[in-house]
Amino acid sequence: MNKILIIAGEASGDRHAADLVREISRIRPETEFVGIGGDEMEAAGVELLYHISQMAVLGITEILRHLPFIRKAQQRIKAELSRGIDAVMLVDYPGFNLRIAKIAHELNVPVIYYISPQLWAWGEKRVEKVREYVDLMLVLFHFEADFYKKYGINAQFVGHPLVDQIKIAQSEADFRRENSLSSDKPIIGLFPGSREMEVRNLLPVMMEAAHRLRRQFGCLPVIGRSTYLPKKLYHDICGGEDVSILSGVSHQLMQFSHAAMVASGTATLECGYLQTPMVVLYAVSPITYWLGRLLIKIDNIALVNIVAGEEIVPEFIQKDMTVSAVGKAMARYFDDSDYYRSVKRKLAKINAALGEGGASRHAAEQIDHFLRGKRQ
Repeated sequence: MNKILIIAGEASGDRHAADLVREISRIRPETEFVGIGGDEMEAAGVELLYHISQMAVLGITEILRHLPFIRKAQQRIKAELSRGIDAVMLVDYPGFNLRIAKIAHELNVPVIYYISPQLWAWGEKRVEKVREYVDLMLVLFHFEADFYKKYGINAQFVGHPLVDQIKIAQSEADFRRENSLSSDKPIIGLFPGSREMEVRNLLPVMMEAAHRLRRQFGCLPVIGRSTYLPKKLYHDICGGEDVSILSGVSHQLMQFSHAAMVASGTATLECGYLQTPMVVLYAVSPITYWLGRLLIKIDNIALVNIVAGEEIVPEFIQKDMTVSAVGKAMARYFDDSDYYRSVKRKLAKINAALGEGGASRHAAEQIDHFLRGKRQ
């Protein structure tokens, strides 16, 4: 019987990790899984030590407030590793997971990293940690494999799991009817993130900009709610405003939106894959932002722009994230049809960058090969 400890600290990682667990279970049905994740991982058969909702903190100041819990979680993971774990699988979430990689390495437990930390954005210091603590690195983009190659680290490209996850068979007419949405008004999708702090920071700006757009263009704002956050959070922020709040249908909402306002993160990549024009919003505490600007080595923050290699969609960060600026950028998607078509055309780059599908299966095969080698 094999036992793998797997850790995903965010909503997107939960889905990717769950798909990977299912593929590994198909190849190695005797494997048991324990770790940190969400509902998706639990449904895939992972015994959860902590739920993802307990881990979703963003920024330096937020992390400082959660330090006692983070230390407690690290100690519990260390205890679990000491009881007999065949391998650790880490999914993104580098602040926490690289510490776990160090602990596992010190206990001689093999470390597999699926969905690389964005070291190409944060500089080179963490590369040495990967070199020292990680035994198998599986990456989602070709440029990540090239990045690690420069440092003598063998990273295997497996493709992006979004290619398999985004499957929309529903028609727009059925989507609108099933969710009681007007059949003739263009939809504006609002995606304020999967963490409570993100939603509190971003949704008020999105809502006010959406109200202006509704008055100007007669469009229909619709919020994509994270299933990891309570409905009350959104209703409290919206303050009884007339707006639809949907959960569990984010990809359909992205597909059928004329344009979207999106929190920086994986959701920008999802919108890009569906070729939905968007504006990207990002805001954290001033201290977190200041420290981040000292560390970040690239010009763009939105993953969709980073992967495309150019700024296709506008980004509004910190003090630049005003209702006026966001609303003006969104209005251009209604006013300027040439610009709108140009953005959609450029977003086609994302499809090519994400590979041809089968990422979870490819990753599971690499992991199986790696574990077999460890047993020999």
